[in-house]
Amino acid sequence: MPNTTTTTIQFTQPPPTSLTTTNTTSTTTPTTNTTSTSEPTTSTTSTTEPTTSTTSTTEPTTNTASPTEPTSTTSPIEPTNTASPIEPTSPTEPTSTASPTEPTSTTSPTEPTTTASPTEPTTTASPIEPTSTTSPTEPTSTASPTEPTSTTSPTEPTSTTSTTEPTTSTTLARITITMDVEFKEEYNQEANDFHRTVSNIIRDEGTNQRAETKLIDFRRGSTIAQYEVKAPPSNTPVIQTIKLKISNNLAKLYPVIFDASDSLMFWPNDEFYEQTVTVTCGPPPVDIYFGTVSAAEWRRNMDLISEDEEHRISVKNGISNLTVSRFISSDDGVYECRLMRTHDKAFFRQKSATSFSLKTKPTITVSPIRQYVKCSGGIVALKCSVSGGYQVEFPDIPGAGTGNLISYNYATPQGCEQGEKTLLCQLKNKPLFTNTITLELSSHNAVCKSDTFGQGYIGYKAAVPCSQPNKVGEITAVCKESTKFEDVEDNCILLPVQELLDQSRFLTATTLPVFLEQLRNVIVNFTDEVIKSSANIKAIVKILTNVANILSSSNIPISRDSMENVLKTAGVLTINGTTWNFLNIDTKNNSNNTDVKSVSSSLLKSLETITSHLVNKTFDIKTEFIQLNRTTFTDTFNAEFNSSVTIKIPESNGDNKTITMIVFNSLDNVLPARDEANSLLNSINGRVVLVQSSGQINNISFTFDILNDTLGNPECVFWNFSLFDGLGGWDGKGCELVLNLNETETVTCNCNHLTSFSILMSPNSPKKLYLDIITYIGVGISMGSLVICLIIEGLIWRKIRNNETSYLRHVAIVNIAISLLIANIWFIIGAAISDAEVKNPPACTAATFFIHFFYLALFFWMLASAMLLLYRTTNVFGGGLSKASMLAIGFFLGYGAPLIIATVTIAATAPDNGYIRENTICWLNWDKSKALLAFVIPALSIVVINLIILVVVLYKIIRRRVGTTAAQAEERHVLVVIAKSLAVLTPFFGITWGLGAGILADPTNEGIHIAFAFFNSLQGFFILVFGTLLDGKVRSAIASWSQPSRSRTGSTSAGNSTSIQLPFLGNWRRGRDGYHMTSSASTDFHSASNT
Repeated sequence: MPNTTTTTIQFTQPPPTSLTTTNTTSTTTPTTNTTSTSEPTTSTTSTTEPTTSTTSTTEPTTNTASPTEPTSTTSPIEPTNTASPIEPTSPTEPTSTASPTEPTSTTSPTEPTTTASPTEPTTTASPIEPTSTTSPTEPTSTASPTEPTSTTSPTEPTSTTSTTEPTTSTTLARITITMDVEFKEEYNQEANDFHRTVSNIIRDEGTNQRAETKLIDFRRGSTIAQYEVKAPPSNTPVIQTIKLKISNNLAKLYPVIFDASDSLMFWPNDEFYEQTVTVTCGPPPVDIYFGTVSAAEWRRNMDLISEDEEHRISVKNGISNLTVSRFISSDDGVYECRLMRTHDKAFFRQKSATSFSLKTKPTITVSPIRQYVKCSGGIVALKCSVSGGYQVEFPDIPGAGTGNLISYNYATPQGCEQGEKTLLCQLKNKPLFTNTITLELSSHNAVCKSDTFGQGYIGYKAAVPCSQPNKVGEITAVCKESTKFEDVEDNCILLPVQELLDQSRFLTATTLPVFLEQLRNVIVNFTDEVIKSSANIKAIVKILTNVANILSSSNIPISRDSMENVLKTAGVLTINGTTWNFLNIDTKNNSNNTDVKSVSSSLLKSLETITSHLVNKTFDIKTEFIQLNRTTFTDTFNAEFNSSVTIKIPESNGDNKTITMIVFNSLDNVLPARDEANSLLNSINGRVVLVQSSGQINNISFTFDILNDTLGNPECVFWNFSLFDGLGGWDGKGCELVLNLNETETVTCNCNHLTSFSILMSPNSPKKLYLDIITYIGVGISMGSLVICLIIEGLIWRKIRNNETSYLRHVAIVNIAISLLIANIWFIIGAAISDAEVKNPPACTAATFFIHFFYLALFFWMLASAMLLLYRTTNVFGGGLSKASMLAIGFFLGYGAPLIIATVTIAATAPDNGYIRENTICWLNWDKSKALLAFVIPALSIVVINLIILVVVLYKIIRRRVGTTAAQAEERHVLVVIAKSLAVLTPFFGITWGLGAGILADPTNEGIHIAFAFFNSLQGFFILVFGTLLDGKVRSAIASWSQPSRSRTGSTSAGNSTSIQLPFLGNWRRGRDGYHMTSSASTDFHSASNT
């Protein structure tokens, strides 16, 4: 254990003096060897020269004289107890014997062994093990048993008497005592108070027992007690007495530990999780004289276990029981019990041998889960399987057998009644674990049929098991009037997540820290599966909600490590790409479903609750997606977090307060931008910040960095959990906008309360005044020009109908003008819908559809004009299509193709909420579905096609000579006018919408925004000038209409045709208007330049 100090003490005491006599004169030298760990030994060998003898560890021997000559033999001392199985040899079994004819005196190579009796430990984990004076394998000196050291002739017997000097031997023992005291290096300094106290207790107790005791050192940790003893066995009781008294005296001041020699007992030890488990500790052994047990402490993995609803502790007769009513995986670990003594600080400690855990509950899967069956004659294939190598059975269907996977074709009985039939599948011999199959019996014929969901009538909801083995739950579908199973809902959850969800209902202060660590590991390891499954997200949010509820009901403090695990878990749920968009859309469509609609709001609520139970300490936690800071302040507070949010508290009442701030990097992926009007068209355009304080704060200031600088109209908001009957939404009450600095791209808000804050911004382009001026003035000019264009076309319509090509050209110009005018009107309507306080998504969708349709019609009518030009230029010999056919083709191309594109676009993207830009304006979505490409690609493609047609037409006109007839000249004039119009309008529209594509590539470039707004707003003006007024025949018709007194033929003269022209159009006409060609030798190109 980390916080213990080990003390080593040494005992020394002199033993009685002994006298040994042998048949050999010798001077004995007392020898003590201390290398063995088995038993202490004192050995003396008599030889003619002083030697050092090593006693064998297998058997002590004696010297035996020849039968013809008596010999003095030292009797062996039989050991009282040994650590190793030593068997002393009988003194009547000599190791060396002289021949009967040659008596020999032989020195025994070994001497008898003396062993100290072991003593039972009183303060440490293991008993005292005495040490031996000899090495068990390597003797230092041994006399050969076959070669005697001295031999006496049989005819002249010799007797030698030896007198040995008194020998003094000592017993040396080393003992360790473990105390539950945090170790410090200075304890080994003699001047240290702790050192002196322990040293004095050890020395004084040795003096009282007439022994020398000495403190050696202190060291970390707990060790097995070790002794070194060199003394007769009569000294063992004294050592044991000293050891017991020192331990008891130290226990009066410090917690001395008595360790058990056996392990804790668990019952049962081979069951499943969520079963009741009892752990038994004690009683302490009698020979350590522990005394009365007053209390018990239990630990798991060194963490103290507190009594709660799931953990009960009892103490009786020196025995303590820990009862875990529902043993879950968070209860796994190494257990330790401490029995506390009544009169001092000593305790008896007992541990589990290894980490204890139970078995995971078996998972039983059935198929189908719920299915329709025809009442008479219906057959259903039933399946049941189990994990973990167990066996299952259908108790009501004996014929199905048993096994880890069983199947049975169930036939409904004849004449059965309509209703539900439940079939049970259970674990064999363990009915505690079951799963059920529900069959809905009906006499009606099935409407829907599916290989996956079986059969069903309209409105029937079928359920099948998950297809992946590591998931549990069900997949449901509803039989619809289309005769198909639709509304498929995947409720499959990862098995580890489901297990944690089940366990989260039984959490306590003891199991909570381990549980949160397990939750973090599962979520991090299965990140990809979690973020792509709404069922997993809802399960994890439910787990966090359960944790928050337990913290509140039991008032459990949450540590820094546990909070970090919570933040890492929640951070995974905020990763961009999760299914929160689907959940929030489902929220709007299922507002009556509390479980669905409150998922995102429940996540934020659970985090607020968990944060409010943090321990009263200051710390920082930084994870990949969430940062937390907890600090204290007195008067004012000012800090910046994550380089994106600055929080300032200008004043408080002067008390010392603790403030906790959590900054979410991507919570905008979780919380919908739903405001008080229940609109999702706004955008969360700043970090979401959660702020809590231990005291009252009446004024707090936030400065947010703007995430998207293309948005405008910032609004300071907080998340109100009570809006929309618990749905939750952003509310601006109590918060106000203080400063909006476009230059620094920051927004400052003041609020008079604390909760979760952010900023909402409206769906607009960059909020620049000059862009608004350019846009609205340009659109006004454009719409005015288009109205004038249509009026002119109406006035001169009768005059331009004679020539078929001219007629078709003016039909195209009129429809181009009408398309752009209606598109601009819908653009203004869409802008009004976007700026309205109460948002209307259906109206915004309608506006977007018509804007898309009429802008496309503009481009396709330009394509029709280009196709007319190409057709008339290449069809030299006349004939071909009639005017009616060409009109039909023009209208199909001008309106039919745009209608098809616009309809397909809304049908493909609107169901997934990807049609309009909820975070910008009423226009095609770009960020989510790229629906804007349905306009950009056709428009720019038409621009390219028109430019190619212009090149081909100009080449044809240059190579062709001017015709001789007036009809040919007029036809050629019309073609040149069309070419001129397209030559100007096509590049103009191409540049305009090319700039629009540039905005997509670089939305922050103000220069592109200005150019696009300018060109886009002047499209109507360019159509008037280059589509209508560019035609000299149109100008002549206007002049003829404005001067009715003149001759109608005056339109063919140069003077009359130019007298009413606008000044800036004068350069477009030189000489005649071009209808009467005067130079048949000139080229078409030259004629065109004079037109």
